Parts: sequence; structure tokens; C-alpha cells
Amino acid sequence: MSGGFEHLPHTADIRFQAWGGTREECLEQAARALVAAFADVAEDAPARTSEVVLGGDDEQVLLAVLDEIVYRLDVEGTVPRDVGVRTTSSGTVLRLSEVDADRVRFTGAAPKAISLHGFSFTHDQRGWRCEITVDV
Repeated sequence: MSGGFEHLPHTADIRFQAWGGTREECLEQAARALVAAFADVAEDAPARTSEVVLGGDDEQVLLAVLDEIVYRLDVEGTVPRDVGVRTTSSGTVLRLSEVDADRVRFTGAAPKAISLHGFSFTHDQRGWRCEITVDV
């Protein structure tokens, strides 16, 4: 299964599903889906790269990836242009190539929090899939 995401109808918030052949690919696609729901980030915008190590079970890591994006937008004023995820012996490493928010075209309401209502992260023989609702 190749990775991707799809935004789903929701009355007031952002809802999406993301999928990938691996856990890491699904996490990357979920991060991309979150950003695509509210921003259009130019490929050539100047960016800086940072990494953070995340721990926990699969659902906790997914929540941490998305929370990190919301936190950085709110506190540091940055939006990811590119996202990478890899697993190491010390945990799941999230790499964010970030752009200052003033260089981003906002296309929707900024996310405020990740809802646990309807939150899922599962896998089967075809790959990994998640469904997320984001409060705006």
C-alpha cells in the first residue's frame, strides 16, 4: 500500500484519514494531512530542520507527532514544509523541515488540539491506517 491521506467531512472541525505501508509512512502522511488542512507551504520557502524523539505506544506516538505540529505553530510560529519519521533504538524520531508561519498561506482555521474522540491507529496485512479529528 502506498501512502496517502484524505480529508473527511465534519461539521465544525478537521477530520482526515491517512495510510501507509509502514507505521512510519502512515505517521508522515498523518502529519501532511494535518498541515494540508490549514496551510499551503511553498516548496521553496526557507526552512530549518529539527528533530524530536518521541516515545510510547503507536497511538501515543501518533498523538505526539500531531501535537508537536500544533504546539510549534502556536508557540514557535512555524509550519512543517516536510516531515520525516524513523524508528531508532531510542524511540521514534520526528524530523520537521519548518517554515516561519508568516511565509505560509493559510487556507483554513489553525488547529487547536487533537481530539481523542474517533481517534484510531491500526494495521493489518495491507498496512497502517489512522483516523483523526482536529479541533479548530
